[in-house]
Amino acid sequence: MRAWTERWSEVQWGVHLKRILATNSNDGVDLAEILLQQALVGSSPNSLVLSYLKHIVLSQVIPHSTVFKHISTYDDISKPYCIIALIDIAETFSTKLSFSYGTDSSLQMCKSLLMLVHWLLNNILKCLQKIQDGKSTPEYVSITDRASSAVLKTLEKQTVCTLLQIARAEVTDNYRDFEQAEVNVRGTLSQLSQSQNALPTTTKDKVSEMLGSLSRLQDMNLPSDNDDDGPKLQLCSTINTLVSLEAVLNSTNELQPFVDQTMVIARLLFFQKLSWPQLYVEIFRACFMGIIDAPANSPEDLKWTSFTFLKIPQILQRLQQNAAGRDVMADLEQSFELLINSTNLLDLADQKKKCDSIEQLLQGCIKADLLKDVHSQRIMQRREKERGRLLDKAESSQGVPCSSIVILRAEVTVSSILKVETLDTDFQKNQEPLFSLLCKMMSGKSFEIILAAAASMGELQNLAIKLIKLNEFARHSAGEAGKASQTRARLFDITFLMLCPILQQYGLETITNGHKETVDSFFVQWAQRWFPEDGKYKNIENCNPSDSNKVESLINLFLSSGELKTSLTRWHEVCLNTPFAIQEILFAWEHGAIGPEQVKTVLENVKNWMCCLPVVVSCWLCCYINTADQERREKPLLMLEQLMTISNKSDSSAQNDSRCQFMKTVIEHLSQDILPANHHLRNISKQYIPANEPPAIILEETLKLVFSKGWVDLKSLHTLEQVLNLCGSDRFCDQVVHHMLESNKVDDLCMAVSLVFALFHMDLEHLTLSLLVNTLPRILYSADNSHLMIDPRGYTLAKLVVLCITAAQVSKVGQKEPYVRRGRKRSRIDVDVEEMDECEVRPSKMRKINEPQLTLLSEDFTFDDMTVKEDGEHSPAFDTKEPLNKAMVNLFCLLNAIIHDKRVTARTGFIRSFIDEALKCGPQYYRFILQFMPSNMLPQLMKTMPGIFTNQQILHICDLSTLSGRKLAAKAVCHNSYLKVTS
Repeated sequence: MRAWTERWSEVQWGVHLKRILATNSNDGVDLAEILLQQALVGSSPNSLVLSYLKHIVLSQVIPHSTVFKHISTYDDISKPYCIIALIDIAETFSTKLSFSYGTDSSLQMCKSLLMLVHWLLNNILKCLQKIQDGKSTPEYVSITDRASSAVLKTLEKQTVCTLLQIARAEVTDNYRDFEQAEVNVRGTLSQLSQSQNALPTTTKDKVSEMLGSLSRLQDMNLPSDNDDDGPKLQLCSTINTLVSLEAVLNSTNELQPFVDQTMVIARLLFFQKLSWPQLYVEIFRACFMGIIDAPANSPEDLKWTSFTFLKIPQILQRLQQNAAGRDVMADLEQSFELLINSTNLLDLADQKKKCDSIEQLLQGCIKADLLKDVHSQRIMQRREKERGRLLDKAESSQGVPCSSIVILRAEVTVSSILKVETLDTDFQKNQEPLFSLLCKMMSGKSFEIILAAAASMGELQNLAIKLIKLNEFARHSAGEAGKASQTRARLFDITFLMLCPILQQYGLETITNGHKETVDSFFVQWAQRWFPEDGKYKNIENCNPSDSNKVESLINLFLSSGELKTSLTRWHEVCLNTPFAIQEILFAWEHGAIGPEQVKTVLENVKNWMCCLPVVVSCWLCCYINTADQERREKPLLMLEQLMTISNKSDSSAQNDSRCQFMKTVIEHLSQDILPANHHLRNISKQYIPANEPPAIILEETLKLVFSKGWVDLKSLHTLEQVLNLCGSDRFCDQVVHHMLESNKVDDLCMAVSLVFALFHMDLEHLTLSLLVNTLPRILYSADNSHLMIDPRGYTLAKLVVLCITAAQVSKVGQKEPYVRRGRKRSRIDVDVEEMDECEVRPSKMRKINEPQLTLLSEDFTFDDMTVKEDGEHSPAFDTKEPLNKAMVNLFCLLNAIIHDKRVTARTGFIRSFIDEALKCGPQYYRFILQFMPSNMLPQLMKTMPGIFTNQQILHICDLSTLSGRKLAAKAVCHNSYLKVTS
């Protein structure tokens, strides 16, 4: 009152006020409220008192948020000049905001800004409604004009827009009222626009501009990285490798995991303006490259052919579901138009398949309702114009049917085989027709083609289950005599033989996964105990027969060339006891009790009885050789060679010859890993890792070849798979990552990271864990590897880490055992994640850094140390036994320790790149990664590297669903704005 009566200047007012505040404790006094009460007593505002308010706010005696709170409570529209004065002062304060307060003040600023903008919007709405009711006055027009201008100037600041987004999460009800007010203003303005001269044009335009600014307020998406200089995924290399893995190594996998991973890559590449036709055409090119690369009539050739012409249409159908709102037929037609430009590729594929490959693929798409005949005709007309001279179309129809035609025919065959009237008939009444059908399936390469087609159709497991049921039926006689019992024995024999290649090529889990009915069957029980898989042989020590008398009887029959009575024989018992009989024969030979001629006679008798018995004996011999020393291997190897020799009998039928050849193929396959390197029966073409060369050198040479070509050929793929099986995920990951980072050229690194990311899908979960637990920590803490952290290498490594985490997380969603390759399957609880905290990963001298330590092995671990929580907030529900969660926690603890180190090094830049790359993955992926980020990590990052993150990035880094996350975001945004003001 004294200042007003004596007409003090603003400076005098400020000096006297600061003296009073310095000598008196006035915490309970609200200066803004007092001044506003005095300034707004009459119908017109007291400009002198308002000038005092401006002075103390702009001189930061009181915070802006306090004034905004009191301004937004004034709603006396009958005093328009007071409203106009408050709008002017609000505009002044909002354009000269100070962000130098603490966390609570930052969050309070968010709420007060929302209240202020909401108040301005309400004043506009009230004035527009007055004007609409015919009560238009210059004051209402002025309020509308000035309030719109104030909102526009307030929202010009990016910081204000960001804080309003935080307020949206903080006070959801208030923000909903604010949005409703915006809707009401739009509706009222549209009604006023229909009337003439109700509102000046300039004011209408300003209100419309203000509403447009409010609509843009919702758009706080992260900017695209198109202009980023960092390495980007190359679609060709990534898709080619991923398709090769799926076609060759994972041919029995369900479609959805592959579709999910393809969609992960597609979403990441959409930031680089990838189109759906480009994605489709790269899938097609990868298939035709695989067809050309695979040796003719090899198992891989059949896999590629069945994958391309049977499975690709199914995959496109699944991808179509993720392309909602798009014209999929138009996209596919465009992709085929792009594919036709690869004339040489298509000509080579046509020459290899002796048919028009693109026509076969089009027929599959038409059958799946992905394209129409009219599309196919247009594409084929274009193909005829572009066709090269390597193969004339007339020539393609001559000679032996191509494998693509054979595979398509096999699709029909598999469907008919699986029908009720074939393998599901009454076994007792239809034994002879069943046996004839199975013999036809075994002739030549028919069964191999059927398996390839069934795998691509997703029917391999059903086929195997039906064969197991038939094998169970035929394993012992039901009282028949003569020919009926002999047919039952032959059914047991042929079904046993047919199941063995399924195990060898596709794994036992193909039969047992998800079907408990097969687990208790004889064949599965025998295979789990004796059958080698992927060079891993079973332990035969301490194995004893269940009935020694039956073993003794078999030995006597083998030595005397006796015959078994098919009407009384339980064939599963013969299979279980024959290895023990051969064991006694071998031991007798080793001790000189019998000679080699007698052994040869025994083995010939074994082969003459049943073709499945030599397979059973060979499994036992391989397991025995695997544990025997060099001196004791000679005799069992000779026995193994004898079993692989087919006896030439003049009276043998074509059916017997077919079974004997089938038996030989099975034995040769299972004995490859046990034969000496120079053995004449060893298949050198499949020996991808020579016995005399270290796997590390083989891996290095293979990676150089792959990186130089930019795609993975068939031989390299098998070599990499064998190295991974042999060395394990830790060594494989370490060497591959170091090789990826050898170059410092961006183009080379783009190619390398694309290939490595796709190759990691060979064993995605374990390789990702190896990357997070072993390779990355060693690179971060090794002085010798510091150069690997310097961009663009550091940025490339960060991209690989984020991509692998994202893909591994996606692969687990809805999948019980995703992306698990045969030969490396193990339970997650067996993963040695506890090694993450050992000193060899993070040296003890580095623990001097202020690093939060977590004990991940405790049963009551709840991740409470990861974030600072406010009262009433609960810890996020993490699966503490999930290896990927544990690895992420340890990784962020390690990164947090680096950030709190006083030194700013290339490792610090790596952390920034890591978070940048996580954000680029999109909210559906980055939230999983950033949820493990400690609460003190972001503030320390912004202290270490001021301005490192934009306001949009901060909103996405912080979890706005929690109070602590909102406080952290508000403080970081204010810190960013303060830096801009002071710089």
